[in-house]
Amino acid sequence: MVWLFIAMYQLVYYSELKDLVDRQRYDIVALGKAITNAESGQRGYLLTGHTLFLDTMEQGRMEAKSVMARFDQHANQLTEIGPQLKRINQLVHEKFDVMDRGIQVQLSAGSYASHLSLSKDKGHVLMMQINHLLSEADGKLESLRADYEQQIRERMVASVLGAILLGMLIISVLIFSYRSTMHLIEQVIKNQAVAEQLSHHAEHDLLTGLPNRRSVDTHLHHIHQLARNTSRPFAIFFMDLDGFKKVNDEYGHALGDALLVEVASLFKKVLRQTDFLARQGGDEFVLVVSIYLHRAELIQLAQRLIQLFAEPVMVRNIPIEIGVSIGIAEYPHHGQQIKQLLLAADKAMYDSKKNGKNRYSFVAE
Repeated sequence: MVWLFIAMYQLVYYSELKDLVDRQRYDIVALGKAITNAESGQRGYLLTGHTLFLDTMEQGRMEAKSVMARFDQHANQLTEIGPQLKRINQLVHEKFDVMDRGIQVQLSAGSYASHLSLSKDKGHVLMMQINHLLSEADGKLESLRADYEQQIRERMVASVLGAILLGMLIISVLIFSYRSTMHLIEQVIKNQAVAEQLSHHAEHDLLTGLPNRRSVDTHLHHIHQLARNTSRPFAIFFMDLDGFKKVNDEYGHALGDALLVEVASLFKKVLRQTDFLARQGGDEFVLVVSIYLHRAELIQLAQRLIQLFAEPVMVRNIPIEIGVSIGIAEYPHHGQQIKQLLLAADKAMYDSKKNGKNRYSFVAE
């Protein structure tokens, strides 16, 4: 009997630890997203000078502080990632200090200065370090989660066997043990359902249901390895909606969110099952095309995507006029490494913006 109760106690204990790990993994994703949103706000301000972007930056700062406070709250329970979280905390503060200095330089200069480029300044280096540490911490948490799941399975087996053995000895104890065990199993099932939901949220955008930035990195790593082994090309589309900020300003963020959901649905209608579509953040989307023979196919696809917005998009019975600017980079023509390709596609997208918007551009050759 003592053995049974120990097994059940450990079952609940490991279930709670696994839930804690999933919450920490979700917070890791939330921290990266908060910093990215703040960085987007800073970039928007540096490019346009509009102070509204500073609100986005401050919102990202507050979200990052909230996540780091939760990290501190659970630091004693997950000591395995303590060093990473401590270093992440330091780097995040340094990152926001660099962003603040960039804003001050912009305020002093009075116009956009080329030396503030986010892809080259210290802030970009800090972001790479933060992402590396977040990925490292998440890897350790994923390993812990697998260990806890194994412990849970073993305790579940032990609990059921204990209940059966005990039931064979005493009928009255069988009833009590059965009810207790079933209750614990129900709790474990509920906890597992929550854990699976949190794990799904860690890999997908909560608004559109599309894969998120984290999933993009995972997918590109897989496609890149496959391309290197088979010498097959693949292409990355960076897509940014034209006129989205105006929609938010005129109709509010609720309708802007509904528009993003509708846009995601429109994109999927012209894509193949082999195409990978993800929401990068804000009104930015990433498309990975892994199966094609000639560049003409990419051009046709880009034209179909742009044609989706030839007519206003109906959102809540309101016609919304927007467009999409697309930047395209091809492996291996525009780069051998994933980071090179992402930067190239991003630059090509900004070329589309500069050249009139609602168009596509390949990397300048």
